[in-house]
Amino acid sequence: MSKRKRIEEMTDAEFNRLLDEVAGERGKEAKRDPRFSERRDEPTPSGGDYSIAYYYDKDGHPCTKAQASSVNILEFTADGRRVNETYGRLGK
Repeated sequence: MSKRKRIEEMTDAEFNRLLDEVAGERGKEAKRDPRFSERRDEPTPSGGDYSIAYYYDKDGHPCTKAQASSVNILEFTADGRRVNETYGRLGK
């Protein structure tokens, strides 16, 4: 019987393998509709090289930026590694 290690006992490689098992496509850019998202190719606050903002209406459905009541911003490095994710409510 295999005993799982506690997170504190795992090496970085072991932890990343566990994340890949659970999350699958961890860190990859989601397929996006340019009508409902916005990519900015400039340095991000968390040290990324670009960010993508996804916009949602009050019911959580993708929508245009003008109609949005919330946003999910993902920050990535140039090689596609996700470094941060921020959720926000828009004052409308």
